[in-house]
Amino acid sequence: MNTLSNPRSQYVFHYRSLSQYCKTCSSTARPLQATSIKRTVVSAMNVPFNHANSERDVPYNLPLANPLERWNRLGTGWFGVICELEGVIIPDLSLAHRSAWCSLAREENLQLPLEYDMRHYQRLKAEQLVSQVFNWSHNSQEINRLISRKYEILEEEIVADSGCLLPGALEFLESILSLNIPCVLLTQERRQDVETFFSETSLKSYMSVEFSSSPSFKTGRGVFSLVTSDDVRFGLPDIECILLASSLLQRPIERIIFIGSSLQALEAARELDVRCVMLSGNYKYWELCRANLVVGGLKQICFQNLKNLFHDA
Repeated sequence: MNTLSNPRSQYVFHYRSLSQYCKTCSSTARPLQATSIKRTVVSAMNVPFNHANSERDVPYNLPLANPLERWNRLGTGWFGVICELEGVIIPDLSLAHRSAWCSLAREENLQLPLEYDMRHYQRLKAEQLVSQVFNWSHNSQEINRLISRKYEILEEEIVADSGCLLPGALEFLESILSLNIPCVLLTQERRQDVETFFSETSLKSYMSVEFSSSPSFKTGRGVFSLVTSDDVRFGLPDIECILLASSLLQRPIERIIFIGSSLQALEAARELDVRCVMLSGNYKYWELCRANLVVGGLKQICFQNLKNLFHDA
């Protein structure tokens, strides 16, 4: 029978030709291999760490044949939370910091820092601001003296806000603890100043004391680890602090949710392609459009919001 006169024969002929064509293409095609980027960073205490995948560098988004592992992805053990301290848990003290820097400049007869520099580099370490941005001094002893005097001025200005938490902060942290989600609090302030602040709040019982003496302490249940400026060499928007927090959480970068309130935090999170939740605070919503989720406060965040960030995983 003529194959051209029979429609079904034409279909079979076309199907066989297509199969042979695909078979030849697939034999010559180069197979795609999933790769994972490894970065090794050394913290300020010379502790090397990397954020490679914990599952022997197997990409996290591959289909899993193990039903128990698929079930684990539905729970809270799938991700970890890095939470910026200023502007998320405690009030944003950027205005107080700017005022303290200006008061220090007048007191020491130094050049007044520009408003743009203080606003744009507000999440840098104090040592970086004094030596690299304000260009006040490059002597380490003089830098430490200026920073100590600056914090004395700052303590006098924020005495009224001491011990205050933002609305919904305590409830949010308690819900994280109840769901056994590991969490690291991130700040660019000195550890002694943060511990002094926490001693006057109800968060003191939730902080881990062991991390103060050992940077390799891993977050356990019932406590939060704290990453301060003493643990890293550079402040935000450098990614070092996020990588250190990811190492403490024992989670790869792809399973991290970063909750922040500054443009510097958003820049660092997007550089690592971390799921990012931003609190609007002093910024407009369109300024934070690169974040995965923008909310007005912690009261608008629930577990389902965080879980939905991994809908494509």
